[in-house]
Amino acid sequence: MSTLPERLRELNYTSHLVGKWHLGSAYQNVTPTGRGFDSHYGYWNGYMGYFSHQTGRPGFEGLDMHTDFQPDFQTVGQYATDLFTHRAIKLITTHDYKKPLFLLVSHLAPHTGKYDEKADNTVLEEKSAYEMNRKFSYISDVRRRRYADIVNSVDESVGDIVDALSTRGVLRNTIILFMSDNGGQTFGMHENFASNWPLRGLKFTHFEGGVRGTAVFYSDKLMRKGRMNDNLIHITDLLPTFYKAAGGDPDNLGEIDGINQWETILKEEPTKREELLINIDEVENHVGMLSYQGRYKYINGTIYNNTYDGYHGAIGRGKENPKYNISAVLQSHANVALAHLSFHRLTADGIVKTRKYLQSRDCRQLLPTNLNCSPCLFDLWMDPCETKNIALEQPTILTNSIRRIDQFWKHLVPQQNKAVDPESNPVHYGNVWTTWLDTYL
Repeated sequence: MSTLPERLRELNYTSHLVGKWHLGSAYQNVTPTGRGFDSHYGYWNGYMGYFSHQTGRPGFEGLDMHTDFQPDFQTVGQYATDLFTHRAIKLITTHDYKKPLFLLVSHLAPHTGKYDEKADNTVLEEKSAYEMNRKFSYISDVRRRRYADIVNSVDESVGDIVDALSTRGVLRNTIILFMSDNGGQTFGMHENFASNWPLRGLKFTHFEGGVRGTAVFYSDKLMRKGRMNDNLIHITDLLPTFYKAAGGDPDNLGEIDGINQWETILKEEPTKREELLINIDEVENHVGMLSYQGRYKYINGTIYNNTYDGYHGAIGRGKENPKYNISAVLQSHANVALAHLSFHRLTADGIVKTRKYLQSRDCRQLLPTNLNCSPCLFDLWMDPCETKNIALEQPTILTNSIRRIDQFWKHLVPQQNKAVDPESNPVHYGNVWTTWLDTYL
């Protein structure tokens, strides 16, 4: 199956990845430059230390910051978010725009760093304690305060990158998608003290707190600008959508999971996506699916003994929180850069209306006493917090969901879970993560 950068290469694009890969590194041909990117600066695993750039467990860890296949020792001790931002800006600034550019910036922030990150957190506190406490002193929990500071660094990164596009003179002809992946992990494995309030569940679950994502899209081609789009879209849709935007014909992509959503985004035409398989796991026997254009969600069970299936995280809307700073939005690097184009200017009233529209209502009034799902069916349009299991009330929808899942089971490609290869241990290669199966064996 071809990747997006491989398909864009057919259209004469130059492609670069900055940041996270997490799609394999045993062989060079499964790393970013083996899968369509012309360059990669970042890490191959799922996370690393923000300053140490190390990942792994004690006795099985090493440096995971690379420029293509070369380990980057010189930047150890420097903040990953800043490094990725600077790399992105350099690529934007130096690119020859006779060829179109695809740039994917996949930040580490605000994911947790490596497991034993006490040293990294200490450096973070020393690096920005004064500014962090000045900006976010109203947050009593220092862990939440640090998380807010990390998120703020991503905000600044986005602004600097948009500003670089403007300075280079290519912003008007650029498509920008800023999106989240999974929900936050308030506690437990990979905890970072995030909050999915008021939604139910954390990362790893199929509940809305774990899987509902948000995105911001910019293009000069948008027919109706400054709008909210509620159509059902899945990450697999990005390949045919961006391929279409780049001038390709999605019909040439063959049979794929993604659906071309270009017209849905540009013109707000109704999506052609009727359903979305969240996950199907034959090892855990855990299934989640959306149907009826995202209205109904089917979940066949829970994982980790309901550990993450409840309602967690701070509300962030108490009296101690300051008034929303509209001026900071209007004066941000991103908005100033976009305002120069003059096709759609943010206003204070517009920001207030947008926030009101997007603001999640407190739907936690009637929390379920039984968190078990065996199975569960939720009406997300009426109950986004998934407080009421309507499986018994809607037997037809439940039956249709189960039948559709049975069809997915027939097409399932079995997992290839394997034990960790001891030969991959960075200790064998100068404490650096490598493509060990074809480089050293």
